Amino acid sequence: MAVIFRPNVKVRVRGSANGLLAALDVVSHRLNLWHRYASSPRWRRLLSASVVSDQPWRLLVGACCVVVPAVLMGLVSPSLPITTPGVVLLIAVAFSSYLADWVGGVTALVLASVALNVLFVGDRVYMSVPRDPTEALGFFVTLAGGAVLIWLIERVKRQSVEDRRAALAARSAATALASLETVAASQKPGDETGRRQLFDAVVRALVGIHRAHAGALFVASRAETGLGLAASYGFGADGGGSAPAPSIADQFARLVAQGHRPIFVDDVYDDPRFKNARPEQVNVHALLGAPVLGAGDKLLGVVMIGLLVRHRFTATEVAKLNALARQVAAIVETATVVDAREVLLKRARDEQRRLELVIAALPEAVVLAAPPDGKIVAANDAAIALFGPLGDSNMSGRLRRSSGEVCPLDELPVLTALQTGEVAVGVELLARHANGTDVPVLASAAPVREPDGTIVAVVAVFRDIGALKQASRMKDEFVSVVSHELRSPLTPIRGFVQLVAKELDREGGHESHVQRLRSLAGHVDRMTRLVDDLLDVSRLRAGPLDIRRKPTDLVAVASDVVQVRAASGEHVLRLEPALPTVVGDWDSDRLQQVIDNLVGNAIKYSPPGGKISVSIGVDVGTGEAMLTVADEGPGIPAEDRERIFAAFYRTRSAATSQVSGLGLGLYICHELVAAHGGAIEVGSSSSGGAAFTVRLPLVAQSLAA
Repeated sequence: MAVIFRPNVKVRVRGSANGLLAALDVVSHRLNLWHRYASSPRWRRLLSASVVSDQPWRLLVGACCVVVPAVLMGLVSPSLPITTPGVVLLIAVAFSSYLADWVGGVTALVLASVALNVLFVGDRVYMSVPRDPTEALGFFVTLAGGAVLIWLIERVKRQSVEDRRAALAARSAATALASLETVAASQKPGDETGRRQLFDAVVRALVGIHRAHAGALFVASRAETGLGLAASYGFGADGGGSAPAPSIADQFARLVAQGHRPIFVDDVYDDPRFKNARPEQVNVHALLGAPVLGAGDKLLGVVMIGLLVRHRFTATEVAKLNALARQVAAIVETATVVDAREVLLKRARDEQRRLELVIAALPEAVVLAAPPDGKIVAANDAAIALFGPLGDSNMSGRLRRSSGEVCPLDELPVLTALQTGEVAVGVELLARHANGTDVPVLASAAPVREPDGTIVAVVAVFRDIGALKQASRMKDEFVSVVSHELRSPLTPIRGFVQLVAKELDREGGHESHVQRLRSLAGHVDRMTRLVDDLLDVSRLRAGPLDIRRKPTDLVAVASDVVQVRAASGEHVLRLEPALPTVVGDWDSDRLQQVIDNLVGNAIKYSPPGGKISVSIGVDVGTGEAMLTVADEGPGIPAEDRERIFAAFYRTRSAATSQVSGLGLGLYICHELVAAHGGAIEVGSSSSGGAAFTVRLPLVAQSLAA
């Protein structure tokens, strides 16, 4: 650093002290100007030629700062001890070093040692040896202290210059990164090219600010499963690559991410943590990295710089990179959040579009209703074709009971699902079109819930079962016609078989023929029962049965059935009435049919010699008669008990067994008991078999509507 004195600068001095301070200010001002000019590349070549010419001025400043106070002290008080002038000359040396760099400081220190020796050590006129240890100690302390002061002042000045440069660089970096942040905010969503160019600019800015040889930016993946290389400079083509062995940059980025703090390495090739890493194409030795943290210390990525030489990074360099990493965090977060938001929006739009296409393609009518009153907010084409234009109605005017009556609001599946939150499945209704036609439908509705359980909508599906109903009617008509036609020839066949059997029995000697005819009569009776079951099913499907009520003793009806069935002798049948008689207002023929079907089922599925019990009692609390038929058969699985009373349904074990049947007996029993206002249920007996329980109201007034 040079000291420049210009002759045209005039300083007005009022007294020696003020003049000295003013002179120091002028010198300091000129030195600052010189430093500013010298820092500029424009003046660097111009001033390099004048370095040699600046040396005399530095020597003059150092000499003047020491000689003047030394001569004054020697003339005013030559008898001063060496400590006082030593302290004054140390101050002068420090002042010279500050003004004229180390050249002026060394000059001042040399002249100070000469002045001390000549004026205050030994002979006060000539150079001489100290007379006592005190003078020697003061002399050498002054010399050592002056050297230390020169070194400290030079170090402080150099560090101050570096700090000012670092501050200027940091401000420039902050300005540059702020402009990049603006660019990131204006980036188009999904523009991968622009995003890549932005990250490249960030890395080049970091490398330029730190005067490094290489740099890289790693960004956390959206799935938060690792780091991906976003941009690099100087690390080579394979830096951050996807080879089996991780590169040095990859491994160092993971260390920084795991530590969640800045990390530096003096020489990666001397560090055992990188012995298995793949070296870069460029031989980077020193590395410094800092995490890029967002809100809540969320890891957004890692920035790093590298040097081609071994280097120990200072605390200032680490702090500067960490501060710049915070600036980079805003850029990375802005760029990634914009892209992530766009990706999520696009995914949501795609899923919504896909869902709309799926719903529109469904053959069933689908409507979406919103709380609280079930107004329709969406419907597919099938729903519009079935109901006509729906608008914002709640379906109350478009649905009726299967009987044709107006359906109450509390029976509408949509409103039921909204109010109770339960799923309604398989409700048979009539859908009335806008043109007045009625279509039988099977309705189901389910609520759509938020994660907290709040119902936000209801999805209802209506399936047109008009064709199924028509097919069912045609089937019932076919069964009814066939049953009548089959029953007509069975009666004369049975009569002629019985007549021939009686005649042969009277003649005698035809026992084998009589036995065969009686077996034939039994098969005819079985065929008659099957046809009667089919006829009963046809009647049940056609409408309610005609129940002919009269006072009937349930015990007597059950006793007749047990006596007839016990005649076969293959099973043990026991009647266990709790009372001698149980009389109710029932149809005796229908009750006999129910009991006969239940006992017949028990006989079919019980092993030979098995016990079948028929118990009868009265439930005083409900005023109902109870009849239970229990057997020792295989029982009925729990999953089949809900469907066992459906028409033509047989359990899997029954279908695979040798026991024949159409699956109509229990269905007929259920319908006949229901026609009496009662109920039938199935459970398990004490022996593990099946137990069917029939409940019948004792009087007609207690029948269900």
